[in-house]
Amino acid sequence: MDVIDLEQRRREAEGPAPEYATCPCGEAWFELLATPDKPGAVCMNPDGSITGYAGTPHCIGCGERYVAR
Repeated sequence: MDVIDLEQRRREAEGPAPEYATCPCGEAWFELLATPDKPGAVCMNPDGSITGYAGTPHCIGCGERYVAR
C-alpha cells in the first residue's frame, strides 16, 4: 500500500510557479525567425532544454517581436 504525504504535496503546490517570458498579449510561445545575419536556430542540452538561440523570437499569438523586459 502506498502512503501519500499530503502535507508535502501541499507545500510543493504552494511553491513558486515557474517564470516564463510572455508577450504583452499573454502568449508564452515564440518562434525563432531568421534575420539577414542569423538563422532561426537553437542549441539544446541532451534533455531538450534550450541553452542558446540565434534569430529573433516572435510571438506565435500576435506575431510581435519579443522584447525583453
